[in-house]
Amino acid sequence: MSLVTRLVIFAAIIMLCIHLSSHMTPHKITAFVEDTGPLAPVSFIALCTIKPLLFFLPSLGLTVVAGIMFGACWGTAYVAIGGALSTLVGFFFARWMGRSLIERLVMKNRYLAETEEKARTSGKNVVLYLRLVNVPWDLVSYWAGLSGIRFKDFYIASLIPLIPVSFLYTYFGSTIFSPKSPGFIISLSIIFVMGAAPYVRQTWSKRKANG
Repeated sequence: MSLVTRLVIFAAIIMLCIHLSSHMTPHKITAFVEDTGPLAPVSFIALCTIKPLLFFLPSLGLTVVAGIMFGACWGTAYVAIGGALSTLVGFFFARWMGRSLIERLVMKNRYLAETEEKARTSGKNVVLYLRLVNVPWDLVSYWAGLSGIRFKDFYIASLIPLIPVSFLYTYFGSTIFSPKSPGFIISLSIIFVMGAAPYVRQTWSKRKANG
């Protein structure tokens, strides 16, 4: 498929996302999933699966919905299943859209070639780290799809933290209407610490380098 065709498809997806963005609030997502009745878990997992194609839809919004609708335990199961599937979609969508272009650029640029080699040799550790410090899930999948990382390394590194991270966010969602509860405070604190970890590490490294 030509680059022009891919760009047209990408533009069409962007236009669809813009059209749907006003309908994809947590409240409306909850109402939509509830309306499917007994198929609510299937509907939720399907929505999680295609989430990488809905660029405006944050993972946190869906996990909050899962916690509210299904509770922490079942919500975690559905988020984990949907997350495992969405990880595939995000990776292969990015690889299909832009990997060939990246390969051509790598051949012409020494720095990109070195970065590509690092992705092949250390990509698994990089993905695991990014998953654990709250970098948006789909962004990591897009990066991996565009890079030279082996799919097996990427997927294993993504699955390792999937269940604990899913539980953390889903549990947070299940307690969101009880902001004074210990569960809400503890889960929010852990999320904050995970998100702040890269900045703390960067600051510490700079201070150490400066003596």
